[in-house]
Amino acid sequence: MEKPTRRGIMVLALGVAAALLVVSAFQVMRWRTRVSETKEVTTVVPVAVRTARVATVEESLKTTGDLIPLQDVYLYPAVPGKKVRHVFFERGQFVDDHALVVQLDDAEVAARLQQAEAAVRAARTQVELLEKDRARFEGLYREKAVAKQRVDHIQAEHRAAQARLAEAQAALKALQEIHRDFFLRSPIRGVLAERYVDPGNLTDTKRPIVRITDETVLKVVFHVPEKEFVLMRPGMKGMCRLDAYPDRVFEGTVAVVSPVLDPRTRTAMAELHVPNADLSLRSGMFARVTIPLTMRETLVVDRDALVRMPGTGQPYVFVVEEGKARMRNVRLGTEQETLVEVQEGLRPGDRVIVRGQNRVVDGSPVEVNELGDA
Repeated sequence: MEKPTRRGIMVLALGVAAALLVVSAFQVMRWRTRVSETKEVTTVVPVAVRTARVATVEESLKTTGDLIPLQDVYLYPAVPGKKVRHVFFERGQFVDDHALVVQLDDAEVAARLQQAEAAVRAARTQVELLEKDRARFEGLYREKAVAKQRVDHIQAEHRAAQARLAEAQAALKALQEIHRDFFLRSPIRGVLAERYVDPGNLTDTKRPIVRITDETVLKVVFHVPEKEFVLMRPGMKGMCRLDAYPDRVFEGTVAVVSPVLDPRTRTAMAELHVPNADLSLRSGMFARVTIPLTMRETLVVDRDALVRMPGTGQPYVFVVEEGKARMRNVRLGTEQETLVEVQEGLRPGDRVIVRGQNRVVDGSPVEVNELGDA
């Protein structure tokens, strides 16, 4: 009975020893981890800070749109089914005001016009002859050489001839109006942007023949939100930037502001007119428009200080308090190239980290390099 008891005691002792070894190893690992964490927490991160400050910011409307011609004309034929005889301009050529652009085949109407002109000449000759007869018979009647009935007859014939002349002149005028429709002239001075027909094609009153645009002044049509609508006035200056000219800024003027808002979108239509005397711009280009509205004093920080939450995009910054970085959620307002308005989350004088903020977390010790106001 003694041998099993000793054997059990030995097994128990070995088990206790093993348990103590495991616990000791676990405690060692925890100690090492704590030492490592302590080292990480106590690492001082060098950062640059700039104070949140009150500054004058420009509140502006930023929008986008396409450049379109101020004058854009599509010439439609007024006469259907007529053959195009000549097109006098090609795409890209300049067209003067009232210049003849397209001529249609006018042979038929020209013949009718000649007939109408001959009819007017004949009617006028008849009137002139009857005018002489009327004057002669009225003179004879005063001398009592002819009867009153004969004078009345001549006068009636004269009035009928005058009516026929007026009718012939009206028919001639109508044909002249029709004949003018066979010669399409430009109503503006511009450039031939599109040509939709060639000589020999037949006209269709539902399809344009050419498109003429005036590129010397272009416009951007945009929509003004309700908040900015109360600040928008005709005559305000605006600026356009284009991808085609990244180093240039084109100035324009707000020329049109709708007096009413669309109740569906709560926006109003407006137009920015951009002079283009050198024709460096072309209609169809994409423009980024900025229109300054007002100036005001507000709290700002450097745009470089902003950090955003992954996924949500919520902006926040780090400020330095008692040698440590502290995270602050912020609500932004007007944004400019280097500054951004902070409406909530900061106070004037807060020391905001503008460099090194991506290497700190809330509570990280920091070594501060003070920067002056930009």
